Amino acid sequence: MAMIKALSMLARTKNRNGCLHDGNIPRLHDVRRVPPRYQQMLPLPVSKSYRCVVLGGASRTLTVGIVEREDEELLDFLHVLTGAAIFPVLVEPKRMNLLVARMERYQRFRKRHSRAYYVLSLPLYVRQILLLRERKEREA
Repeated sequence: MAMIKALSMLARTKNRNGCLHDGNIPRLHDVRRVPPRYQQMLPLPVSKSYRCVVLGGASRTLTVGIVEREDEELLDFLHVLTGAAIFPVLVEPKRMNLLVARMERYQRFRKRHSRAYYVLSLPLYVRQILLLRERKEREA
């Protein structure tokens, strides 16, 4: 994480689309996962179709891992979508596929198990009502 913040601080100039870099896009070799708090910054369909993920952020700047080298349209789109300046870093295509697959798996897991935690946090009488309702639906 400290490496990503350090890369964000290397930004020299701000071009017309809010993208911070000096023309040479740095390459990030050892990224293993996307921190959970940044997984919600871009919708999963956007990450899958454009092959990009938010890897970090610092003071109104997002560090975004991308596969394409000079894709100004993508950077414009991400700037408009997030409202933050974009600092791109290159990620290998195989690594990007792995990151997106892990994000998808994590979000699927959260969606599947979120109801169970929600139900357990309800008062006992509400849980009993929900249990009775489910039994009636099964019997019908």
